[in-house]
Amino acid sequence: MIINILIGFFTLLFLGIPIAFAMGVVTSGMLVIQNISLEMMVQRMFAGVNSFSLLALPLFILAGNIMGEGGLTKRLMNLANAFVGKVTGGLSVTAIMTCALFGAVSGSTAATTFAVGSVMVPEMKKQGYSNAFIASIIGPSGILGLIIPPSITMVILGITANISIGDLFLAGFIPGIILATMLSIYASYISRLKGFGIKNDKKLSRKELFDVIKDGFFPLMTPVIILAGIFSGLMTSTEVAVIAVIYGLILSLFYKELNWKRLKNIMIDSAITSAVILIVIAVCNAFAWLLTIARIPELITSFFLAYAHTKIQFLLIVSLVLLILGCLTEVTSLIILLAPIFMPIALQYNINPIHFGMVLIMNFALANITPPVGLSTICGCSITDKNMGIEDTMPYLIHVMLIVALAAILIIFVPQISTFLVDFTK
Repeated sequence: MIINILIGFFTLLFLGIPIAFAMGVVTSGMLVIQNISLEMMVQRMFAGVNSFSLLALPLFILAGNIMGEGGLTKRLMNLANAFVGKVTGGLSVTAIMTCALFGAVSGSTAATTFAVGSVMVPEMKKQGYSNAFIASIIGPSGILGLIIPPSITMVILGITANISIGDLFLAGFIPGIILATMLSIYASYISRLKGFGIKNDKKLSRKELFDVIKDGFFPLMTPVIILAGIFSGLMTSTEVAVIAVIYGLILSLFYKELNWKRLKNIMIDSAITSAVILIVIAVCNAFAWLLTIARIPELITSFFLAYAHTKIQFLLIVSLVLLILGCLTEVTSLIILLAPIFMPIALQYNINPIHFGMVLIMNFALANITPPVGLSTICGCSITDKNMGIEDTMPYLIHVMLIVALAAILIIFVPQISTFLVDFTK
Protein backbone atom coordinates (compact mmCIF):
# COMPACT_ATOMS: atom_id res chain seq x y z
CA MET A 1 0.00 0.00 0.00
CA ILE A 2 2.82 2.39 0.89
CA ILE A 3 4.67 1.68 -2.37
CA ASN A 4 1.48 2.14 -4.43
CA ILE A 5 0.72 5.46 -2.72
CA LEU A 6 4.23 6.85 -3.32
CA ILE A 7 4.50 5.60 -6.90
CA GLY A 8 1.04 6.92 -7.81
CA PHE A 9 1.56 10.29 -6.14
CA PHE A 10 5.00 11.08 -7.59
CA THR A 11 4.08 9.77 -11.04
CA LEU A 12 1.13 12.18 -11.24
CA LEU A 13 3.28 14.97 -9.82
CA PHE A 14 5.99 14.52 -12.47
CA LEU A 15 3.31 14.41 -15.18
CA GLY A 16 2.39 17.96 -14.19
CA ILE A 17 -0.92 17.18 -12.52
CA PRO A 18 -1.81 19.89 -9.93
CA ILE A 19 -0.98 18.59 -6.47
CA ALA A 20 -4.56 18.76 -5.14
CA PHE A 21 -5.77 16.56 -8.03
CA ALA A 22 -2.78 14.22 -7.68
CA MET A 23 -3.52 13.64 -4.01
CA GLY A 24 -7.24 13.31 -4.73
CA VAL A 25 -6.74 10.68 -7.44
CA VAL A 26 -4.32 8.65 -5.30
CA THR A 27 -6.57 8.86 -2.23
CA SER A 28 -9.75 7.84 -4.04
CA GLY A 29 -7.92 5.10 -5.97
CA MET A 30 -6.41 3.57 -2.82
CA LEU A 31 -9.77 3.68 -1.03
CA VAL A 32 -11.36 1.74 -3.91
CA ILE A 33 -8.53 -0.82 -3.86
CA GLN A 34 -8.90 -1.23 -0.09
CA ASN A 35 -12.69 -1.55 -0.36
CA ILE A 36 -13.23 1.56 1.77
CA SER A 37 -16.22 3.75 0.99
CA LEU A 38 -15.40 6.97 -0.90
CA GLU A 39 -17.65 8.74 1.61
CA MET A 40 -14.66 8.62 3.97
CA MET A 41 -12.71 10.85 1.60
CA VAL A 42 -15.55 13.37 1.50
CA GLN A 43 -15.80 13.32 5.30
CA ARG A 44 -12.05 13.84 5.73
CA MET A 45 -12.04 16.69 3.20
CA PHE A 46 -14.90 18.40 5.02
CA ALA A 47 -13.19 17.89 8.38
CA GLY A 48 -10.02 19.47 6.96
CA VAL A 49 -11.68 22.84 6.38
CA ASN A 50 -14.38 22.71 9.08
CA SER A 51 -12.48 25.02 11.41
CA PHE A 52 -13.37 28.45 12.77
CA SER A 53 -9.66 29.35 12.84
CA LEU A 54 -9.42 28.79 9.08
CA LEU A 55 -11.76 31.75 8.56
CA ALA A 56 -8.68 33.87 9.28
CA LEU A 57 -7.16 32.65 6.01
CA PRO A 58 -9.55 34.26 3.47
CA LEU A 59 -9.85 37.32 5.72
CA PHE A 60 -6.09 37.93 5.84
CA ILE A 61 -5.93 37.39 2.06
CA LEU A 62 -8.70 39.97 1.61
CA ALA A 63 -6.99 42.41 3.98
CA GLY A 64 -3.69 42.08 2.11
CA ASN A 65 -5.33 42.61 -1.28
CA ILE A 66 -7.22 45.67 -0.04
CA MET A 67 -4.04 47.22 1.32
CA GLY A 68 -2.10 46.33 -1.82
CA GLU A 69 -4.65 48.08 -4.04
CA GLY A 70 -5.36 50.90 -1.62
CA GLY A 71 -2.21 52.96 -2.04
CA LEU A 72 -0.21 51.51 0.83
CA THR A 73 2.60 50.11 -1.37
CA LYS A 74 3.63 53.54 -2.67
CA ARG A 75 3.74 55.00 0.84
CA LEU A 76 5.77 52.12 2.24
CA MET A 77 8.19 52.41 -0.70
CA ASN A 78 8.69 56.12 -0.01
CA LEU A 79 9.31 55.34 3.66
CA ALA A 80 11.90 52.67 2.85
CA ASN A 81 13.58 54.86 0.23
CA ALA A 82 13.90 57.74 2.70
CA PHE A 83 16.09 55.62 4.99
CA VAL A 84 18.03 53.28 2.66
CA GLY A 85 17.79 54.92 -0.75
CA LYS A 86 21.21 56.61 -0.49
CA VAL A 87 23.28 53.44 -0.02
CA THR A 88 24.98 51.80 -3.01
CA GLY A 89 22.32 50.01 -5.02
CA GLY A 90 19.78 52.05 -3.08
CA LEU A 91 16.81 51.17 -5.28
CA SER A 92 17.38 47.41 -4.91
CA VAL A 93 17.74 47.81 -1.14
CA THR A 94 14.59 49.93 -1.14
CA ALA A 95 12.77 47.13 -2.98
CA ILE A 96 13.84 44.59 -0.33
CA MET A 97 12.88 46.85 2.56
CA THR A 98 9.55 47.68 0.91
CA CYS A 99 8.87 43.93 0.65
CA ALA A 100 9.65 43.64 4.36
CA LEU A 101 7.31 46.52 5.22
CA PHE A 102 4.56 45.32 2.89
CA GLY A 103 5.02 41.79 4.23
CA ALA A 104 4.03 43.22 7.60
CA VAL A 105 0.78 44.30 5.96
CA SER A 106 -0.21 41.65 3.40
CA GLY A 107 0.99 38.30 4.82
CA SER A 108 1.33 36.80 1.34
CA THR A 109 4.45 36.08 -0.72
CA ALA A 110 2.78 36.47 -4.11
CA ALA A 111 0.89 39.61 -3.05
CA THR A 112 4.11 41.15 -1.71
CA THR A 113 6.05 40.36 -4.89
CA PHE A 114 3.39 41.72 -7.26
CA ALA A 115 2.50 44.79 -5.17
CA VAL A 116 6.11 45.90 -4.70
CA GLY A 117 7.30 44.69 -8.10
CA SER A 118 4.64 46.65 -10.00
CA VAL A 119 6.07 49.84 -8.49
CA MET A 120 9.79 49.02 -8.28
CA VAL A 121 10.56 47.01 -11.44
CA PRO A 122 10.05 49.88 -13.97
CA GLU A 123 12.23 52.18 -11.85
CA MET A 124 14.96 49.55 -11.48
CA LYS A 125 15.02 49.00 -15.24
CA LYS A 126 15.44 52.76 -15.78
CA GLN A 127 18.45 52.74 -13.47
CA GLY A 128 20.23 49.99 -15.40
CA TYR A 129 19.61 46.94 -13.23
CA SER A 130 19.65 43.73 -15.29
CA ASN A 131 16.42 41.75 -15.61
CA ALA A 132 18.10 38.69 -14.08
CA PHE A 133 19.10 40.64 -10.98
CA ILE A 134 15.71 42.37 -10.67
CA ALA A 135 13.80 39.07 -10.78
CA SER A 136 16.19 37.43 -8.32
CA ILE A 137 15.62 40.27 -5.84
CA ILE A 138 11.94 41.15 -6.30
CA GLY A 139 10.77 37.51 -6.38
CA PRO A 140 12.66 36.04 -3.40
CA SER A 141 12.13 39.20 -1.33
CA GLY A 142 8.44 38.32 -1.44
CA ILE A 143 9.16 35.52 1.06
CA LEU A 144 9.54 38.24 3.69
CA GLY A 145 5.73 38.36 3.56
CA LEU A 146 5.80 34.71 4.64
CA ILE A 147 8.15 35.31 7.60
CA ILE A 148 7.17 38.75 8.92
CA PRO A 149 3.72 38.76 10.60
CA PRO A 150 0.89 38.62 9.83
CA SER A 151 1.64 35.61 7.63
CA ILE A 152 -0.94 33.43 5.89
CA THR A 153 1.56 30.53 5.99
CA MET A 154 1.87 30.97 9.76
CA VAL A 155 -1.92 30.80 10.09
CA ILE A 156 -2.01 27.48 8.19
CA LEU A 157 0.97 26.09 10.12
CA GLY A 158 -0.47 27.17 13.48
CA ILE A 159 -3.80 25.47 12.78
CA THR A 160 -2.22 22.32 11.32
CA ALA A 161 0.52 21.81 13.91
CA ASN A 162 -1.46 23.17 16.88
CA ILE A 163 0.96 26.04 17.53
CA SER A 164 -0.18 29.43 18.84
CA ILE A 165 -0.65 31.68 15.80
CA GLY A 166 0.03 34.75 17.93
CA ASP A 167 3.34 33.30 19.17
CA LEU A 168 4.33 32.42 15.60
CA PHE A 169 3.55 35.98 14.52
CA LEU A 170 5.75 37.37 17.27
CA ALA A 171 8.54 34.87 16.57
CA GLY A 172 8.77 35.95 12.93
CA PHE A 173 9.90 39.54 13.55
CA ILE A 174 13.60 38.99 14.32
CA PRO A 175 14.20 36.29 11.66
CA GLY A 176 12.44 38.52 9.12
CA ILE A 177 14.61 41.52 10.00
CA ILE A 178 17.78 39.40 9.87
CA LEU A 179 16.92 37.98 6.44
CA ALA A 180 15.95 41.41 5.07
CA THR A 181 19.30 42.79 6.29
CA MET A 182 21.26 39.92 4.73
CA LEU A 183 19.48 40.36 1.38
CA SER A 184 20.06 44.13 1.49
CA ILE A 185 23.81 43.72 2.10
CA TYR A 186 23.98 41.27 -0.81
CA ALA A 187 22.00 43.58 -3.14
CA SER A 188 24.21 46.55 -2.25
CA TYR A 189 27.39 44.51 -2.85
CA ILE A 190 26.26 43.17 -6.24
CA SER A 191 25.10 46.63 -7.30
CA ARG A 192 28.52 48.05 -6.49
CA LEU A 193 30.26 45.12 -8.25
CA LYS A 194 28.15 45.28 -11.42
CA GLY A 195 27.62 49.04 -11.53
CA PHE A 196 23.83 48.76 -11.15
CA GLY A 197 21.73 51.75 -10.14
CA ILE A 198 22.14 55.50 -9.92
CA LYS A 199 23.43 57.04 -6.71
CA ASN A 200 20.72 59.09 -5.02
CA ASP A 201 22.26 62.29 -3.63
CA LYS A 202 18.95 64.05 -3.02
CA LYS A 203 18.54 65.01 0.61
CA LEU A 204 15.06 65.21 2.06
CA SER A 205 14.16 68.27 4.08
CA ARG A 206 12.83 67.78 7.59
CA LYS A 207 9.31 68.54 6.39
CA GLU A 208 9.59 66.03 3.50
CA LEU A 209 10.95 63.36 5.85
CA PHE A 210 8.13 64.05 8.34
CA ASP A 211 5.53 63.75 5.56
CA VAL A 212 7.01 60.42 4.38
CA ILE A 213 7.02 59.01 7.91
CA LYS A 214 3.47 60.27 8.50
CA ASP A 215 2.22 58.62 5.30
CA GLY A 216 3.89 55.32 6.18
CA PHE A 217 2.93 55.31 9.86
CA PHE A 218 -0.67 54.09 9.63
CA PRO A 219 0.04 51.20 7.21
CA LEU A 220 2.82 50.05 9.57
CA MET A 221 0.32 49.97 12.43
CA THR A 222 -1.35 46.92 10.86
CA PRO A 223 0.87 44.25 12.53
CA VAL A 224 0.80 46.22 15.78
CA ILE A 225 -3.01 46.18 15.83
CA ILE A 226 -3.08 42.48 14.95
CA LEU A 227 -0.60 41.45 17.65
CA ALA A 228 -2.19 43.75 20.23
CA GLY A 229 -5.58 42.19 19.55
CA ILE A 230 -4.26 38.63 19.91
CA PHE A 231 -2.00 39.11 22.93
CA SER A 232 -4.52 41.23 24.83
CA GLY A 233 -6.78 38.18 24.81
CA LEU A 234 -9.66 40.26 23.48
CA MET A 235 -9.68 38.69 20.01
CA THR A 236 -8.87 35.41 18.28
CA SER A 237 -6.76 35.31 15.11
CA THR A 238 -9.98 35.12 13.08
CA GLU A 239 -11.53 38.13 14.79
CA VAL A 240 -8.34 40.15 14.43
CA ALA A 241 -8.35 39.32 10.70
CA VAL A 242 -11.76 41.01 10.47
CA ILE A 243 -10.25 44.09 12.13
CA ALA A 244 -7.41 44.01 9.59
CA VAL A 245 -9.95 44.05 6.74
CA ILE A 246 -11.85 46.98 8.26
CA TYR A 247 -8.62 48.88 9.00
CA GLY A 248 -7.42 48.32 5.43
CA LEU A 249 -10.74 49.59 4.04
CA ILE A 250 -10.60 52.72 6.21
CA LEU A 251 -7.03 53.52 5.12
CA SER A 252 -7.78 52.86 1.44
CA LEU A 253 -10.86 55.08 1.51
CA PHE A 254 -8.90 57.76 3.37
CA TYR A 255 -6.18 57.71 0.68
CA LYS A 256 -8.96 57.83 -1.98
CA GLU A 257 -7.28 55.13 -4.10
CA LEU A 258 -10.03 52.53 -3.89
CA ASN A 259 -13.42 52.64 -5.59
CA TRP A 260 -16.34 50.19 -5.65
CA LYS A 261 -15.30 48.62 -8.96
CA ARG A 262 -11.78 47.88 -7.72
CA LEU A 263 -13.17 46.62 -4.42
CA LYS A 264 -15.44 44.22 -6.31
CA ASN A 265 -12.44 42.84 -8.23
CA ILE A 266 -10.48 42.52 -4.99
CA MET A 267 -13.31 40.52 -3.42
CA ILE A 268 -13.45 38.18 -6.43
CA ASP A 269 -9.66 37.69 -6.55
CA SER A 270 -9.54 37.06 -2.79
CA ALA A 271 -12.34 34.50 -3.04
CA ILE A 272 -10.57 32.64 -5.87
CA THR A 273 -7.23 32.63 -4.04
CA SER A 274 -8.88 31.44 -0.84
CA ALA A 275 -10.80 28.70 -2.66
CA VAL A 276 -7.62 27.35 -4.27
CA ILE A 277 -5.82 27.18 -0.90
CA LEU A 278 -8.80 25.66 0.91
CA ILE A 279 -9.23 22.98 -1.79
CA VAL A 280 -5.58 22.02 -1.30
CA ILE A 281 -6.08 21.92 2.49
CA ALA A 282 -9.22 19.76 2.16
CA VAL A 283 -7.64 17.20 -0.18
CA CYS A 284 -4.38 17.20 1.82
CA ASN A 285 -6.33 16.30 4.94
CA ALA A 286 -7.85 13.26 3.20
CA PHE A 287 -4.45 12.28 1.80
CA ALA A 288 -2.82 12.67 5.22
CA TRP A 289 -5.50 10.38 6.67
CA LEU A 290 -4.63 7.81 4.00
CA LEU A 291 -0.94 8.06 4.95
CA THR A 292 -1.91 7.45 8.57
CA ILE A 293 -3.77 4.27 7.60
CA ALA A 294 -0.63 3.16 5.73
CA ARG A 295 1.38 3.85 8.94
CA ILE A 296 3.77 6.17 7.10
CA PRO A 297 3.98 8.63 10.06
CA GLU A 298 5.10 5.73 12.28
CA LEU A 299 7.80 4.75 9.80
CA ILE A 300 9.04 8.36 9.59
CA THR A 301 9.10 8.62 13.39
CA SER A 302 11.07 5.37 13.67
CA PHE A 303 13.58 6.62 11.08
CA PHE A 304 14.27 9.85 12.94
CA LEU A 305 14.55 8.19 16.34
CA ALA A 306 16.98 5.64 14.89
CA TYR A 307 19.29 8.01 12.99
CA ALA A 308 18.89 11.48 14.55
CA HIS A 309 20.47 11.36 18.00
CA THR A 310 20.34 15.10 18.80
CA LYS A 311 17.97 18.03 18.26
CA ILE A 312 20.31 19.59 15.72
CA GLN A 313 20.56 16.39 13.69
CA PHE A 314 16.77 16.09 13.64
CA LEU A 315 16.30 19.70 12.51
CA LEU A 316 18.97 19.38 9.82
CA ILE A 317 17.40 16.19 8.43
CA VAL A 318 13.95 17.84 8.42
CA SER A 319 15.44 20.81 6.57
CA LEU A 320 17.03 18.51 3.98
CA VAL A 321 13.71 16.69 3.45
CA LEU A 322 11.87 19.99 3.00
CA LEU A 323 14.55 21.27 0.61
CA ILE A 324 14.10 18.22 -1.63
CA LEU A 325 10.29 18.22 -1.47
CA GLY A 326 10.21 22.00 -1.89
CA CYS A 327 11.67 21.53 -5.37
CA LEU A 328 8.70 19.33 -6.29
CA THR A 329 5.60 20.83 -4.73
CA GLU A 330 4.16 24.02 -3.26
CA VAL A 331 4.29 25.09 0.37
CA THR A 332 0.66 24.70 1.49
CA SER A 333 0.59 20.97 0.77
CA LEU A 334 3.96 20.50 2.51
CA ILE A 335 2.55 22.12 5.65
CA ILE A 336 -0.65 20.06 5.71
CA LEU A 337 1.15 16.78 5.02
CA LEU A 338 4.33 17.08 7.05
CA ALA A 339 3.71 19.46 9.96
CA PRO A 340 1.39 17.02 11.83
CA ILE A 341 3.98 14.26 11.33
CA PHE A 342 7.07 16.24 12.31
CA MET A 343 5.63 18.15 15.29
CA PRO A 344 5.12 15.12 17.62
CA ILE A 345 8.66 13.95 16.78
CA ALA A 346 10.04 17.43 17.57
CA LEU A 347 8.33 17.29 20.97
CA GLN A 348 10.04 13.95 21.65
CA TYR A 349 13.36 15.75 21.15
CA ASN A 350 12.19 18.45 23.63
CA ILE A 351 12.29 21.13 20.92
CA ASN A 352 10.35 24.32 21.66
CA PRO A 353 7.26 24.27 19.38
CA ILE A 354 7.78 27.95 18.48
CA HIS A 355 11.41 27.31 17.55
CA PHE A 356 10.42 24.30 15.46
CA GLY A 357 7.63 26.29 13.84
CA MET A 358 10.09 28.99 12.76
CA VAL A 359 12.52 26.36 11.43
CA LEU A 360 9.66 25.06 9.28
CA ILE A 361 8.71 28.61 8.21
CA MET A 362 12.30 29.38 7.11
CA ASN A 363 12.42 26.14 5.13
CA PHE A 364 9.04 26.91 3.56
CA ALA A 365 10.49 30.31 2.60
CA LEU A 366 13.41 28.56 0.91
CA ALA A 367 10.98 26.21 -0.86
CA ASN A 368 9.17 29.26 -2.23
CA ILE A 369 12.24 30.33 -4.23
CA THR A 370 13.71 26.92 -5.13
CA PRO A 371 13.34 25.88 -8.79
CA PRO A 372 11.40 24.51 -10.52
CA VAL A 373 8.31 25.17 -8.36
CA GLY A 374 9.51 28.30 -6.51
CA LEU A 375 6.35 30.43 -6.55
CA SER A 376 8.07 33.65 -5.46
CA THR A 377 10.79 33.33 -8.09
CA ILE A 378 8.21 32.58 -10.79
CA CYS A 379 6.26 35.70 -9.72
CA GLY A 380 9.47 37.76 -9.82
CA CYS A 381 10.22 36.55 -13.36
CA SER A 382 6.69 37.17 -14.64
CA ILE A 383 6.53 40.73 -13.32
CA THR A 384 10.02 41.55 -14.69
CA ASP A 385 9.55 40.01 -18.14
CA LYS A 386 6.67 37.74 -19.18
CA ASN A 387 9.01 35.71 -21.39
CA MET A 388 11.54 35.19 -18.61
CA GLY A 389 12.17 31.80 -17.01
CA ILE A 390 13.74 30.87 -13.68
CA GLU A 391 16.90 29.72 -15.48
CA ASP A 392 17.43 33.33 -16.64
CA THR A 393 17.92 34.51 -13.05
CA MET A 394 21.11 32.50 -12.54
CA PRO A 395 23.60 32.93 -10.90
CA TYR A 396 21.95 35.61 -8.76
CA LEU A 397 19.19 33.24 -7.65
CA ILE A 398 21.75 30.72 -6.38
CA HIS A 399 23.32 33.46 -4.24
CA VAL A 400 19.92 34.37 -2.79
CA MET A 401 19.07 30.72 -2.10
CA LEU A 402 22.34 30.35 -0.19
CA ILE A 403 21.52 33.46 1.86
CA VAL A 404 18.06 32.13 2.80
CA ALA A 405 19.57 28.70 3.59
CA LEU A 406 22.17 30.39 5.82
CA ALA A 407 19.39 32.26 7.65
CA ALA A 408 17.52 28.97 8.16
CA ILE A 409 20.65 27.31 9.56
CA LEU A 410 21.15 30.28 11.87
CA ILE A 411 17.62 29.78 13.23
CA ILE A 412 18.38 26.08 13.81
CA PHE A 413 21.57 26.67 15.80
CA VAL A 414 20.39 29.79 17.67
CA PRO A 415 16.79 29.09 18.79
CA GLN A 416 16.70 32.31 20.85
CA ILE A 417 16.35 34.27 17.61
CA SER A 418 12.86 32.76 17.29
CA THR A 419 11.86 32.52 20.93
CA PHE A 420 13.24 35.73 22.45
CA LEU A 421 10.23 38.01 21.79
CA VAL A 422 7.77 35.26 22.73
CA ASP A 423 9.56 34.60 26.05
CA PHE A 424 9.97 38.34 26.67
CA THR A 425 6.22 39.00 26.44
CA LYS A 426 5.28 36.21 28.85
